[in-house]
Amino acid sequence: MRVSKLREYLFTILNNLLDNSNYQINVDMLSNNIDDFSLDKIPTGTRVSNWIVNDGLKRDVYSFRSRKSYSQDTIDNLKNIGFFEDFEKIIENNNDRGILPDIDGIESIECLNSGTMLRNADGKSAEFSIQIQITYRRGG
Repeated sequence: MRVSKLREYLFTILNNLLDNSNYQINVDMLSNNIDDFSLDKIPTGTRVSNWIVNDGLKRDVYSFRSRKSYSQDTIDNLKNIGFFEDFEKIIENNNDRGILPDIDGIESIECLNSGTMLRNADGKSAEFSIQIQITYRRGG
């Protein structure tokens, strides 16, 4: 499954970004724990282009959500923004160097935005999200 391969790939990125390894990447479920993540498939059209031989270029789009510490402290909130900037930079650099998830036919992975806060859960944490797209070749 593409989502499980993408999840494995994201673990390697987070291991380089986070100071601890006490986090989870769930699928379609974000816990209330700080620095836990969820990989959620977004329903979109999958076909990017058709080719004569009935193969084509397809895509999957995911929302990669996270629970982060959140407060009125500007330094804490700058750290959250910095995390997503660093995450996006690693994805972009990996894509340029051909370091991609182990998905059959994968062509590229990219962040579609630089991450945003979705909602403040309890005054101490907030949910953030960044959209990721993978593009892959697959027979029709």
